[in-house]
Amino acid sequence: MIKRFTSLFITLMFLSSCICLTGCKNEENVFPELHFADESVMVNDPGPGDIQSVNSDLHEITVALPLSDGTVNLLMKLYYAKNHDLFPSDMSGADISIEYLDAINTPWVVNTITTTGTGETSDIIESLSQDGIVPDVFLASDLGDMVSNGLAAPLDGYLASDMNISASTVYLGALDALRSGEEHYGIPFYSTVYMLAGSSEYVPESGIPAYNISSDDLLDYLQDIPGTSSNGSLSVTRFYDAGSLAPFMGADYADSIDSYGLSSVTDSYGADPRVSRSCGMWLMNSSEFDTWSYYYPDGLYFVMLPSENVNAVVYPLCLSPDSSDPTFASGFASFICFDKDAQMLMRRLESLRGYFPPVANRGVWDVMSSDSEFGTQVMLYEQYMDNAVYTAAED
Repeated sequence: MIKRFTSLFITLMFLSSCICLTGCKNEENVFPELHFADESVMVNDPGPGDIQSVNSDLHEITVALPLSDGTVNLLMKLYYAKNHDLFPSDMSGADISIEYLDAINTPWVVNTITTTGTGETSDIIESLSQDGIVPDVFLASDLGDMVSNGLAAPLDGYLASDMNISASTVYLGALDALRSGEEHYGIPFYSTVYMLAGSSEYVPESGIPAYNISSDDLLDYLQDIPGTSSNGSLSVTRFYDAGSLAPFMGADYADSIDSYGLSSVTDSYGADPRVSRSCGMWLMNSSEFDTWSYYYPDGLYFVMLPSENVNAVVYPLCLSPDSSDPTFASGFASFICFDKDAQMLMRRLESLRGYFPPVANRGVWDVMSSDSEFGTQVMLYEQYMDNAVYTAAED
C-alpha cells in the first residue's frame, strides 16, 4: 500500500512539473528566438512589425550604381530574403511591403556610391581606387575602356551556374553585347533606345506622324514641317543633324535629307536649334526623355526610328578584379539585373524613365507601363526589345 501511494505521489509530482515547464515555455515564446546558424526560416504571412533575423556568412561590398542608398539597401534585403526563404510566395517586388523588407536584419552590408545614369568612367574608377575605395560592382559608361584598362573582371565563371539566366526571360542579345573576346565582362543593368523627338510647336497641318513611321514617310513629313514659326519671326530647322541618322539608316538616307535642305546643326544665330527651341525634329536617346520634355514647355511627341531594328545601348554592371568578395558581389549584381522581383522593386522605388529592363518579365514591364509620361512608349517598345540590335555603352 505504501509503495502504491509513493508511486502515485511521484507520478503526480512529475505531471505537475511538466505543466509548470510547459507554461513557462509558452510565456517565453512571446518573442521569437534568434538563431545564428545557417538555417532557413519560412515566413508565410508576415504581419506588420515582424522582424526576421537570420544569420549567415558576413559580407560587405561597395557598389557604384545610379540608385539611392535606400534603394540599394532594400535590394540587398530582398536578395537576403530570397536566399533565406523570407520572401512571401504570394507577393512580388511590385507589392511587397517596404516596411517588411526594411525590418529584415541581415549580416550583409552593401555600401553605395551613387552615379549618373550612364555610370562611371575608367578615370573615376581609378581615382576611387587611389583613394582606397574599390567598388566591387559598378555601372560602366564604356565597357571597352574598362576592359582595356584592366578594371573589369570576366564574369563567365560566375554566370555559368546562375539560375536567373534563361533564354525565355533574359534578353540574350543584351548580354551577348557585353562580351569581349570569348568572355563576358558585364551584366546588362538596363538599356536605352534611339528614337525621334519632335516639337509640338512645329507640327505641320498633316498632323503628328504615326509612331511606327516608314523612312519614306519620314522624309515627306520633314518637308511638311513649316520653315518658319507661326508668327513668322523664327526660322525653323526641320531636322537637327541628318548625319546622326547615318549609322542607323545609311549615309545615302542622311544625304537625301541634306539635299532637300531640311537639316542643319545651327540655327540662324549659329546656336544649337534644339537649345534655341527652333528645331522641328531630332534624333535622341530615350535616356534624354526627361531632359527634353522638361525643356520644351509646349510639349514633344515621339516617333520610332524607322530603321530595320530597334537600336539599343546596353549599360553594364562590371565586377572589379580587386573585389575582396567577387562571388557575393557578382551574385548580387546578377540578382538586381535578372531577378524579376528585384527589377520590379527597383523601378517602383526609382525614376528610371527611358531605361529599359534586361528581362522580358510581364510584371516588370507592367510597372514601367504605369508611368504617366513614358508608359505609352514602354508598351510600344516592349514588343521589339527581344530582337533589338544591342551595342555596349561607350563614351
